[in-house]
Amino acid sequence: MPISGNEDLLANANPSKSFFIAMLTRDIDLVDCILDLLDNSVDGIGEAARRQGVQLDHDQPFVGHLVEISFGRDSFRISDASGGIPIQVAEDYAFRFGRPDDAPLLQEGTIGLYGIGMKRAMFKMGNLVEIKSSTGSESFELNLNVDEWRRDPQIRLEHGRQLVEWSFPLTRVVRNGSTVPAGTVIEVKELYPGIGRQFDSPAFIERLRRMIARDYAFILSRGLKVRVNTADIVPVMPRMRVSDEFAPFKHVEIHEGVKIEITAGLADPPPDDTSATARNPDSGVYGWYVVCNDRVVVSADKSSDTGWGMRPVPAWHPQFIGFMGVVRFDSAEPSKLPWKTTKRDVEASNTFYQLALPTMIKATKRWVDYTNKRRADAKRLKKMERAAKQVPVSRITVSEQMRLPMTTKNDVVVIEYVREAADVEAAAEALGIVGSSPTEVGIQTFEYFFKREVVR
Repeated sequence: MPISGNEDLLANANPSKSFFIAMLTRDIDLVDCILDLLDNSVDGIGEAARRQGVQLDHDQPFVGHLVEISFGRDSFRISDASGGIPIQVAEDYAFRFGRPDDAPLLQEGTIGLYGIGMKRAMFKMGNLVEIKSSTGSESFELNLNVDEWRRDPQIRLEHGRQLVEWSFPLTRVVRNGSTVPAGTVIEVKELYPGIGRQFDSPAFIERLRRMIARDYAFILSRGLKVRVNTADIVPVMPRMRVSDEFAPFKHVEIHEGVKIEITAGLADPPPDDTSATARNPDSGVYGWYVVCNDRVVVSADKSSDTGWGMRPVPAWHPQFIGFMGVVRFDSAEPSKLPWKTTKRDVEASNTFYQLALPTMIKATKRWVDYTNKRRADAKRLKKMERAAKQVPVSRITVSEQMRLPMTTKNDVVVIEYVREAADVEAAAEALGIVGSSPTEVGIQTFEYFFKREVVR
């Protein structure tokens, strides 16, 4: 009689395609999917130059390269002439879910590093995916029906065992002498209903253009052109003000091949009304920006991730509007940089980010101290702030001190009180300053009282 408990088995741990697709696409925004594809186009320029032995210009490596993005209710298309995907890379790496350990080393300046962006975008948008890619000498096509692929278990037998091998069919493969122009075209059709509605929305189109202009500002300034539904994108580069009285702090250090550049200072004059209830429509551009290999991954951040609310810096308050900080991380090894898979958040526990954070906090504290003192001398300082010239952050020179003017008034205190909005408006009308900020109304009412009841 056989002894029980001596049999060895293998439990099936193969992933479910449906579950995998759902998890891959659930938490990523449609805009970020498109930006992942744009990342691939940018990386393709460097990869093609490496294969061809071409040295790209250091300052303007992307000159002459255009990425076109077009979409509507029924389809999506992105095309580039960035050099295409070599057949060997397509067979072994490009369509893997994640970057395998034996994949070729990432090139300097790479921004697509996890190996999931293209697949995530394909599965997010629609059911029919068509890819055509050419290096100029070799080319292939991929035509994928996502629903059919999802339902196909792709199981083969080997030595009596069932093995799962996920794969995509490559067709029209030409290994040498292809006449297809170099580049890659990705088209998605049979869009999912929610995706089609977003693509048909003018608000979505404007949002995508705005985010590319901001998040690719550094890359666009180095020569790349991006066109979305026939409109060319103009980069929106972070700018800070420079004059004899104002100069941003700029610090550079290098650790283990990672260059860290921190710039912080005055972007715009703080508003007149800095109360917690004030409406300041432009406040969304101020705060900290985190940039990895020229790709903006965090913009206008006001959270503890960038030091706000961490001693000795207080939590963000409208008083600090006008401050801008940019921390840039650059490395030939992009896996060292503090970005997450969506490139929409910072990995705050990253070693190199932790090295930068104390300097960021120190720069922020300098601005906080200035705004505390500024309120007593706001009129004079505002004129100086407005007169300072706006300079793109990429053109600001290194300075270990944030230059800010001294206030001329000492021994001052801040008076704050809360009144009904209607009462404040009535007071403004009585003072002849209708339309002024609540702060100005408060100043005028105090001066009115002081002149009549205190000064003799």
